[in-house]
Amino acid sequence: MKWRCLIVDDEPLAVRIVRKYAEMIDHLEVVACCSDALQAMEVMKAERIDLIFLDIELPKIIGTSFVRTLQKPPKIIFTTAHTEYAAEAFDLNAVDYLIKPINFERFLKAIDKLGHVMALPEHGSLPIGADFLYFRAERKMVKVLLADIQYVESIKDYINIFRCDLPPLHVKQSIRAMEMLLPGNLFVRIHRSYIVSIQKTTAFTCHDVEIGPIELPIGRQYAAAVHSFARKKPGTPMSRAYIQ
Repeated sequence: MKWRCLIVDDEPLAVRIVRKYAEMIDHLEVVACCSDALQAMEVMKAERIDLIFLDIELPKIIGTSFVRTLQKPPKIIFTTAHTEYAAEAFDLNAVDYLIKPINFERFLKAIDKLGHVMALPEHGSLPIGADFLYFRAERKMVKVLLADIQYVESIKDYINIFRCDLPPLHVKQSIRAMEMLLPGNLFVRIHRSYIVSIQKTTAFTCHDVEIGPIELPIGRQYAAAVHSFARKKPGTPMSRAYIQ
């Protein structure tokens, strides 16, 4: 099956380059090219779009703001001459962030990454009975058992996966994508930078979560969810925690 692509850029030369690269790849199909986000919206109403190659500094509405308006955005690969939006782009769960001028080798790397993202279970859920995930790290696919994960830490556009009796795994992925992927009955987001295993949590206060000797902060916007989860799930380590 081909991935149906939309190119959104107000620079004709940039559009021609991305379209040329996309047409060189068998499993990509360019559905349309648009010069602004409003045109893109009209195309998306009429066509199935799997991927948008999206410039950021567009007329009328910038690319990152456009993505925020979409309830169910397709996969996004940003194409821009500006580096300062990278953190925001990956916070929006972008597949990749290509800096202009884009060469074909870098474009291929983005499409390779897209292939791995597309292969992940839809909506971040795991197949019934699955107890592990694969992550690309250190030039290989690494199997990670859910039962081994203690917590996940976000550092810019990477995450560190901390595991029992194993070294941390450094993965290029947003924490939002990881949050969507992990089962909600086993893991909880406690901070913009942290997800913790409920089973590995030994205690928490109004301000932090403890996993043995490790203390992780609870973000203000996540505090209610953390405490609510503990009240609703009797018998889990969190429900036996203390609140100060």
